[in-house]
Amino acid sequence: MDQLRHLLLQARMHLASVQLAAATGLDRDGLADFARSLKVAMPELDMPQLRRLYRRHRIAMRHFNLLKAHLSTLAPPQLERFLQRHVRIDDPALLARLRDDGKPVIFVTPHYGSFQLGCLKLIQEIGHHKTVNTFYNPPSVNSSSAGFEQLFQRLGYGFHALFNDDSAVLKALRVLRRGEALTMMPDVFDISGHALYVPFFGRLVPAMAGTALFALKSNATVVVGYSCPEGGLDSTVRLGQPLTITRSGDLDADIATLTAAILHDIEQQIRRAPEHWMYLPGIGELLQRMLPVSEATPQEWLRRLEAAAPSLTTVVPEMQQLLQELASAVHRPALARSST
Repeated sequence: MDQLRHLLLQARMHLASVQLAAATGLDRDGLADFARSLKVAMPELDMPQLRRLYRRHRIAMRHFNLLKAHLSTLAPPQLERFLQRHVRIDDPALLARLRDDGKPVIFVTPHYGSFQLGCLKLIQEIGHHKTVNTFYNPPSVNSSSAGFEQLFQRLGYGFHALFNDDSAVLKALRVLRRGEALTMMPDVFDISGHALYVPFFGRLVPAMAGTALFALKSNATVVVGYSCPEGGLDSTVRLGQPLTITRSGDLDADIATLTAAILHDIEQQIRRAPEHWMYLPGIGELLQRMLPVSEATPQEWLRRLEAAAPSLTTVVPEMQQLLQELASAVHRPALARSST
């Protein structure tokens, strides 16, 4: 019975690939929007490359949804077998060390590939030794998270949901201090709570600082992992080596350093295989109003900061006053030179 169900799923995925490949050339408006967005992040891509990437992304997202729906129909024994047959860990020795060393661990799992499948595989592999706590916005806040808790509970062990609410920080620190595992998804760039700006595709983007804060407060090991489709029903959970930073003694500076390291790792994976990142089509909207990482002159920095100011005032109410002080500092040397 399992084999028949899986064959049917593969047939649906193959049919979706054929249909979307044929329809990509007809979707001119969608392709044009996609190309404009991607040019902001990857200006080196030409139009034929963008067209192929658009087709691959649409196929990848359809496969993601088909697989997600399939997983929700599997009983616990069927789910166990599916994970054993079709999902592998690329570095089982590393995962075994993280499972057995008694230290807390934070798995950074961005919205890449079938991230639900990757989380289920982590639960299967370490859940009998360390509870895997998933940290995310509840369905009442983010409708796309509906069904996550029920799916991750289906194995019947090793899982606990931590919803992002007023008590979330204390709950997360508590499970980490017990030596458990926590999954975080930092590639949501809404500005809320404790956010800071770190480099991402050449711009300074708002990033939630919670992952780094939890890690530094609990001395947790941080590993960035990706659920990478390998064709058909197979996928590989690719685990990076634990991220380490040299602590400076300044907690805010260390949070910024670790957050930047996490986003750098995510950017590198997106560049390797961008089609599997859920938020790829909106990357231009994210980046276009953000400050470049480096600029030739202070005047250009000020101009771009003024353009970005409307999106920053919610977290920096004194933004206009700061802009006035920066403008004064930027223009003062020019005035001094002109008077000599």
